[in-house]
Amino acid sequence: MPHRLPIGRALIVAPHPDDEAIAAGGLIQRVIAAGSVVSVVLVTDGENNPWPQRYQERKWFITTSDRQRWGAMRRTEALASLAVLGVESENARFLQFPDQAIMSLARRGDDRLLAAFRDLLRTFRPTLVVSPSALDLHADHRAISWYVRSAVRDVEAELPIAITTYIVHGGAPESDLLSRIELSECEMMRKREAIECHRSQLLLSRERFLAHARRTESFYKADPSVGTVESAATTLLTSIRHSALVVLGRPRREPENVETFPADDARTRHV
Repeated sequence: MPHRLPIGRALIVAPHPDDEAIAAGGLIQRVIAAGSVVSVVLVTDGENNPWPQRYQERKWFITTSDRQRWGAMRRTEALASLAVLGVESENARFLQFPDQAIMSLARRGDDRLLAAFRDLLRTFRPTLVVSPSALDLHADHRAISWYVRSAVRDVEAELPIAITTYIVHGGAPESDLLSRIELSECEMMRKREAIECHRSQLLLSRERFLAHARRTESFYKADPSVGTVESAATTLLTSIRHSALVVLGRPRREPENVETFPADDARTRHV
């Protein structure tokens, strides 16, 4: 049975620019419509995504300065996307950790991202944290999930925080479902418009990205165990599965026989 999410102050954690709109574009609108506060933290700039850049710029070798420029462009796209969803620019924070390297940081014991999340939790004081899932097939998403769960654990004695997760790459068992919201036609159209702001990512994957502007958004239980960081071998094997999913281009479909919370619930303090 899905639960309603407490939305007094919602912190949305996005590994890359576009994850905020893809995973929680409807939820963000719902929180703002309820008169609540949304803060979005983007962990990386998505600068290390060479194929769209090669396609757009017609060059094979991507330099460090090329990646920096691409990351700056993706930050601009993210701010435009968030504006469509109703999020002011001052409520977006870019941490600028290295794209495609978060799991490596975790394996090395680098705790800078952990410290950043702890500071965000203590300063913003969210009632709800929306994080990538440890079941996502993208290594950045899984590593960030680990960092977020560790930070929540570190502050839970002083801050009562609910946490839910989302999956962009892959899927989760229905038994892990925590909440599913049903978007109105207006919310769905606005979410699509927000995704379309990420123009650089639509160059090679337009259909796959826009498929996320569907009727429902699903949110899952957080792994109760912080556990340990995965091995390099596990990361490699999961990366292969992720690449296969991208090549096949099959977006995950939501089941239709699960209770959802419709748009009318935007007037409440929970969704």
